[in-house]
Amino acid sequence: MMIKFDYKKNKGFSIGEVILSVFILGVTMLTILSLYSQGLRSFQDERDSVIAAMLAQEGVELARNIRDNNWAKRDAVDDTDPGAFDLFDVSSGGAENDCRVSYDSYTINADNEIEYDNPAISCDVASSDYVLNISGNFYTHRSGTPTKFRRKLVLDYLDIENLIVKSFVSWDNANPPDNISECTVESKCVFSQTTLTEWGTGT
Repeated sequence: MMIKFDYKKNKGFSIGEVILSVFILGVTMLTILSLYSQGLRSFQDERDSVIAAMLAQEGVELARNIRDNNWAKRDAVDDTDPGAFDLFDVSSGGAENDCRVSYDSYTINADNEIEYDNPAISCDVASSDYVLNISGNFYTHRSGTPTKFRRKLVLDYLDIENLIVKSFVSWDNANPPDNISECTVESKCVFSQTTLTEWGTGT
């Protein structure tokens, strides 16, 4: 008895099937890459907004430290006022919109006393001077490697004893605005604000 083998011919993919498969694979890969790219951009924006928020708060705290140290120095020396509260070199009752300050706006003298730059907070500066540079892992307005961050302080005296300090930080090489309403995360800007008052035991 003779055994017959029935061979079936295996069909290959048609050109249409190959093209359809390549198209589906291409669309899938593009979708994945697009989602990855959007996620990466979103992560970078979130990182930048966190850094900017810290820098904005630092601007306010630096202004507060200058006020505190001026009062401490005044009271410790002779209890007189060497222009202690008008420490920003601006007229009381007005506003200065183009100011800057850095953590390194001072030196330590031979008596271990803090001596601030004169003025400690520079006002009426050019917009290019808002750029924060990296120097020794710190952000500063002095020399260093330029970054995408820019910081501006707006000083507004409500009266001779009350000063509103607003610290604006923008990124993506955009200049900070003067108004809070113009400073949003969508416009790559954050701000911090505080009111400094005249205080101390001196007259």
